[in-house]
Amino acid sequence: MTMLGPAEGQRLTALGSTYTTKADGGTTGGAYWLVEEEFFGETTPLHRHTAAEEAFYVLSGRVAVWQDGTESTVGPGSFLLVPRGKAHALRRLSDDPVRFLTLVSPAGMERFFQAVVDAGEDALLADPERLLELAAEHGTDILGAHPGG
Repeated sequence: MTMLGPAEGQRLTALGSTYTTKADGGTTGGAYWLVEEEFFGETTPLHRHTAAEEAFYVLSGRVAVWQDGTESTVGPGSFLLVPRGKAHALRRLSDDPVRFLTLVSPAGMERFFQAVVDAGEDALLADPERLLELAAEHGTDILGAHPGG
């Protein structure tokens, strides 16, 4: 059994969010990655995960979710499920970070964010082609900027 208290778990910050891992692929036998996410960036790019579903339970804050050509606004208590292969993007509407409990199944996306930290986020942002390649190596296709701007 694994038990973590509030704010416990491996933390890393990359690409507009801080992630506190509650259970990773090593803990779950590859089944899923469960993370408390603090989304402080303004937007995410339009992207899709080629081999994983992504689910968000909003703990605090408000966020606009773009999917299928429409944008919906959600807040605390809302649940979002993004099927694998579905293009989506987020836009923070709160002054404070949006806090999610995020579940990705199967596990593996955590390795992408660790790779961003290891490579140096600033270096990757200065070399967008390398960032696109790194994302693709970890099952995410970055399709472009957030559709709203």
